[in-house]
Amino acid sequence: MARIAGLAMCLALAAAGCSSPDSGPEKPAAGSATAPVTVEVADACPGLLSATAAEALKRVLQSSAVMRDERQAVGAAAMGKAVEAAYRAGPKASETAIPSCTVTGQVGGGDRMGEIRLTADSAKAGPLSPDQAGVRALPGEKEAGVSFDCVSTRIGSTAEAPLRITAVFANRWQKLEGDKGPVDEYLVIAHSAARAVAGELGCANDGGLPATVAELDR
Repeated sequence: MARIAGLAMCLALAAAGCSSPDSGPEKPAAGSATAPVTVEVADACPGLLSATAAEALKRVLQSSAVMRDERQAVGAAAMGKAVEAAYRAGPKASETAIPSCTVTGQVGGGDRMGEIRLTADSAKAGPLSPDQAGVRALPGEKEAGVSFDCVSTRIGSTAEAPLRITAVFANRWQKLEGDKGPVDEYLVIAHSAARAVAGELGCANDGGLPATVAELDR
């Protein structure tokens, strides 16, 4: 009788989406906000990619549009908030979790993935070495980074104890033998992310970051 009553109730409330106890879990609706979506490369990591960096990412992923998981649509605002928390963590600055932005370009039958991530450190967490100061370019074959010091009234960092930020772009696909490593493209993307976060945090003098990659000391 209870089962019959339950089924009758379902029929009466069908418009409300009631289902039979034996029908199993409902499938997410098509176009759900949590499903991966295709976006223009410039919109892959909100606020992190300049027009020049978006073009560089297109060349690296060999794709003009990328798949983005909406649950991981990490951009300048989210990263800025995370590195702000890192500075306030003091001795545990480098242990603070900072979300990264991962995008996937579809090439033929395969995928090419890239990731923009940040790390943060501070003299509050212990003395930094002499090479951990000022703007630094960190080129590499699989990833490249740009480091800078952020003095910001928003986060309370000072010239004596600035927030040390490194923006990194990393290849997450296996290079083919015929691929040429576009190292400069990686730096363009990392530099763009660094400037975006510096602007988000209100770092004095944009953290000392030059306007273009060509002006970086390497």
